[in-house]
Amino acid sequence: MKSSRFLALICAAVAVAGCDTAAPGDAATDTAAEADTTLVGSYARGLITGRRSQSAVIDTDAFLEGVRAGLASDDPQYTEDEMSAGLGAMDELERSVVNAEGEANIAAGRDFLAENAGRAEITETPSGLQYEVMVEGDGAKPMASNVVRVHYRGTTLAGETFDASYDRGEPAEFGLDQVISGWTEGVQLMSVGSKYKFYIPHDLAYNMQSPPGAPFGPGETLVFEIELLEILS
Repeated sequence: MKSSRFLALICAAVAVAGCDTAAPGDAATDTAAEADTTLVGSYARGLITGRRSQSAVIDTDAFLEGVRAGLASDDPQYTEDEMSAGLGAMDELERSVVNAEGEANIAAGRDFLAENAGRAEITETPSGLQYEVMVEGDGAKPMASNVVRVHYRGTTLAGETFDASYDRGEPAEFGLDQVISGWTEGVQLMSVGSKYKFYIPHDLAYNMQSPPGAPFGPGETLVFEIELLEILS
């Protein structure tokens, strides 16, 4: 499942970049207002680009130099062959960093789940998904082909919230075949009116592909509190 908070940030930035909030007036006032919105929109696009380009191995100064050169249509400092080789080397280094971080996170998740499984209130499915029942409802249970309405909160094992419909003040709606497999499996265990807490191992979550800008890394085990409100279709 992709984090709605990150998608909302992109949508908000695009909206800001395209809006025109200046009231009708003299040319100077309209020009100033347009300049202000362009400034904010430019910042928003830069922020999105930066968050999408986050890397443990990137050289920020060189990255910004490349952006400036591209915007100004300047001749590049390096040849095409040099840049191709540099990108290849960076990709290889990034993969090694991600793999090392991911393996450490996978090991930490396994240790947590092994200990968590000993709690009396925890049920573990054959896939390795763990859950505890917070509230048991008495409604129908969805299938993987259904669209559902839920409230939820996602946290890391350290307890940091990375996405929550509760914080946005409105439930989320989506097809159960369009989310991470831990959600697809877990929500089908729930009756409408239920609230469960799921402990989702890395291979049922994002595996080694954490979303851009996410406050959790590759291979992390994640925790979701999910309240099944309605089966929509």
